[in-house]
Amino acid sequence: MLKQLLLEIDRADYLSMSALAARLGQPIGLVEEGFAALVRMGYLAEQASLTGPSCQDLPCGRCPYASMCQKDPLTMWSVTAKGRRILESYCAAG
Repeated sequence: MLKQLLLEIDRADYLSMSALAARLGQPIGLVEEGFAALVRMGYLAEQASLTGPSCQDLPCGRCPYASMCQKDPLTMWSVTAKGRRILESYCAAG
């Protein structure tokens, strides 16, 4: 299941735990645990968030994007080189 989850994460443009759970036919709790396991094993790595350091320094009233901002930084994830090797072997086998 972890390899399938990693493959779905790699293919996704946007990660949603509920969408991943639906695609895999698994409970969301199991997908969340799998995601955490992939991070722990070094197959996924967190990237910088989409909000830059200037967003944290400015009060929202001064930001030109304040009316459009969701004010919650988005976390970006990427499959690591170790994760790519696993995906290559998984896709070659199956």
